[in-house]
Amino acid sequence: MARRTREDGVGTREKLVEHLWQTVINPLRDPRWMDNVIANCRRAPDEGFAAAGPAIERVLAAGVSPGDLCLITQLTAYEAVFGTLYALGDPGVDDNDVFGLHDDMLTSPSAAFGMAT
Repeated sequence: MARRTREDGVGTREKLVEHLWQTVINPLRDPRWMDNVIANCRRAPDEGFAAAGPAIERVLAAGVSPGDLCLITQLTAYEAVFGTLYALGDPGVDDNDVFGLHDDMLTSPSAAFGMAT
């Protein structure tokens, strides 16, 4: 698969921020994401973050409302996006080599895919 070029991207800074809100953060307001995570974890119990499905089920069984869990998850997504965007500027990436960074997330030695601390 060919790497995307800058011309293929979302364009302006404003468009990128809007894209992140609309595709990463705001969808977490809809509690259906929980059903998707639970189902995916059941289908692939040996994959990264597979323990998240049962964790969601335990949290809901303990009486936490789906709305509250959505709010907490949306905040977590916002913090992750904000921290990532901040890190892209400071300390930054040599030569602005940021294309394909999502692939590097999968192979990072620091990856702890859903392991409890």
